[in-house]
Amino acid sequence: MTEQTKVLVIDDDPDIHAFCRLVLESAGYAVSVASSGAEGRTVMASARPDLVILDVMMEQADAGFDTAQWFAREFPGVPVLMLSSIADAADSLFDTSSLAVADLVNKPIAPEELLAKVKRLLARRARVE
Repeated sequence: MTEQTKVLVIDDDPDIHAFCRLVLESAGYAVSVASSGAEGRTVMASARPDLVILDVMMEQADAGFDTAQWFAREFPGVPVLMLSSIADAADSLFDTSSLAVADLVNKPIAPEELLAKVKRLLARRARVE
């Protein structure tokens, strides 16, 4: 990699920030973090990440879904990987029919699975561009 691939992690849990930073930076990614959807939008505009990892439940129960919709409108080429403790139940709790995310997975996630998903989504993005 000549230029580091950038990942933005948006989650209100500092432990998730630390986990993602450790796993992703050890694999050579540059990681930015934000603690809310609003902060994530601001960081997105300045950091211009190649991929976003986004929590569902932050400042409001569905803040992640609202943020994902915003990303889909404003940055349609950037894949969004949603991590949530309620991923399995999301369809029954929220209207996810129009959810514009590349993948929705349960927390906790194993480091190897996180890296595999990030690599797969970035490879898919590269094929589309």
